Amino acid sequence: MRTPTPAQLLQVWERGSDPSAATCGLLLLGSSCDEYPAEMLAALPLGRRDALLLQLRERLFGDEICAVANCPQCAAIVEATFCCDDLRQTSPGIAAAAFEHVSPADGARVQFRLPDSNDLLALEHIDHADDARQLLFERCVLAVSDAGAKRDVRSLSPPLQTEIAQAMAQADPQADLQLAFRCPDCGHDWQPTFDIARFLWQELHAWALHMLREVDTLACAYHWSEDDILSLSPRRRQAYLELCAS
Repeated sequence: MRTPTPAQLLQVWERGSDPSAATCGLLLLGSSCDEYPAEMLAALPLGRRDALLLQLRERLFGDEICAVANCPQCAAIVEATFCCDDLRQTSPGIAAAAFEHVSPADGARVQFRLPDSNDLLALEHIDHADDARQLLFERCVLAVSDAGAKRDVRSLSPPLQTEIAQAMAQADPQADLQLAFRCPDCGHDWQPTFDIARFLWQELHAWALHMLREVDTLACAYHWSEDDILSLSPRRRQAYLELCAS
């Protein structure tokens, strides 16, 4: 992985006008993971994708993360600070192409693969959660058998679907991160999901707007081009900004 330059980051931000979280993740990794072709990035299990995004986030903005959420009980704003290392999970068997789950209740033997970015993109335009869940199973469940007889994926009972979803989460815990929040006002505890792709894109958006303001200020003061300004080191750019303000 390499660290994108400010000019490259602005190009990525410009390409992602109101993208989905899945597209955001692929755009961000495409700017930094030259060792992966685009089709391989899209086929990475979501946990592996998120581990790479955490690594990129650390390179761009440091290890410390500050998150804000609204308490679902009293709507108070709750802040939490943690580190990228706090979010890193061990994913046993992550290199496996397929996993197997044998239902203790149903007796079915299910082979499945882990969801990837291609699956998320396929679900984007489906409004109903049940329909999206069904399509995800149809894409990720490779085979279902009962006493040697094959079963149709579309015939899976809701309890068995729940078992498979839990098996997927256990096989790739990095893909399903939940934070532990407690509201200081009402004491309510809840566990919001942390989506590193969406979170990092929001940080990139804030950074890009700030950087463009700096470019505008220096261009007006010194008549430099955007490329010249972006090629300055952060320390030198800040020094010139301070001179403009003096």
